[in-house]
Amino acid sequence: MPKEELLTTEEMSALLPEPPADDAAKDRDRRQRIVPYNFRRPDRLSKEQVRSLYRLHDLFAHGLSSSLPLYLRAMSEVNLISVEQQSYGDYLRGLSDPTTIFTVASKSLRGAFAVEMNAAIAFPVIDRLLGGEGQGLIEPRSATDLELKVLEGFVAVVNDNYREVWKAIVEFETEIVGRETDPQMLQIVAPNEIVATVVYQVQIGDATGLMSICLPVGMLETVVKNFNQSSYSQESPTEPAATYSLLKTISVVRFPVTSDLEAVPVAVSDLMSLTVGDVVRTNHTVERSVNISVADSVKFTGKLAAMEGKLVVQVTDPI
Repeated sequence: MPKEELLTTEEMSALLPEPPADDAAKDRDRRQRIVPYNFRRPDRLSKEQVRSLYRLHDLFAHGLSSSLPLYLRAMSEVNLISVEQQSYGDYLRGLSDPTTIFTVASKSLRGAFAVEMNAAIAFPVIDRLLGGEGQGLIEPRSATDLELKVLEGFVAVVNDNYREVWKAIVEFETEIVGRETDPQMLQIVAPNEIVATVVYQVQIGDATGLMSICLPVGMLETVVKNFNQSSYSQESPTEPAATYSLLKTISVVRFPVTSDLEAVPVAVSDLMSLTVGDVVRTNHTVERSVNISVADSVKFTGKLAAMEGKLVVQVTDPI
């Protein structure tokens, strides 16, 4: 004989008091506000600050793409891949071994950051700087002290562009204080410290490799408070006094103003035989309008006229 249940589910629900509707809504809202938190890998930069870092380093990629072709005399392109937070130990474990790492110190930022290039891009850069065509290695190996010294010129160009893109937020000087080929020998912060890792894909000629910048968050905390998203999207209003001063300064600047008639083809033999007093006939009638250019940029339309025995152009409409 089957055992009968003392109370059914419906009877149990009837005995338990239902929470008020307001309390249920508050409990649901409270649960929706709960955000998972990883105590082993806490995020010390907010999402807005990470987005600001992304925009800043994307500008750095565009600037470096313009500087490297002049320095290496080769087609170069730098593309930002990612900006993320992670522990310093995880960053080191993600690097290839061997690789090329430069420690860059900054007194203004009160810390140091790392610039890393894997062998796929480091050795083609070395080859180009030594007069080659940018050939890579057949078998991977560590860079020698002489090769690291050659690469310092390349890192100097990177640092110059990096300081320039940071100028809107903070100005600082940099100095290369260390060179390593073994990732485990690089110690700029403790392994459990949080760092911001910026990864780029770099293409120089036919060579393509990865470059990364490791920024300790403890060093960034002194400057991230200066991040302002609006500074990337809109300009601050200009004071009227500043506008008046600017207009007063440029009011004395002289620009070349020209007006061109319709071009007419001329044979080389006729051009060679031209002398003073000869007349070149054009197809431009007096009634037709002419374009008036300011510094080689067409700004107005006008009509041909005569004044005090001289041929002049009267401005009729702006373009």
